[in-house]
Amino acid sequence: MNIKINVVGQIVAGNREVGSFVKVLDDAESTGGFLILMASTSEMEDCFDDWVENEGSLRQYFLESGWTVLWL
Repeated sequence: MNIKINVVGQIVAGNREVGSFVKVLDDAESTGGFLILMASTSEMEDCFDDWVENEGSLRQYFLESGWTVLWL
């Protein structure tokens, strides 16, 4: 599984959010984890976020979502 950090991608398949855009931010300095931003456009203007505590949790989040992401 290839999860890119600080890169926008479009969710092209999965259990939810298909067609939406996603961007993962390394938030180690503030929270020690990762922010997962999701939005309806690639500009990420209307995004909402989720947070996971570490890289293992990030991978699990993507696995549970069943996402296939086309990284732009």
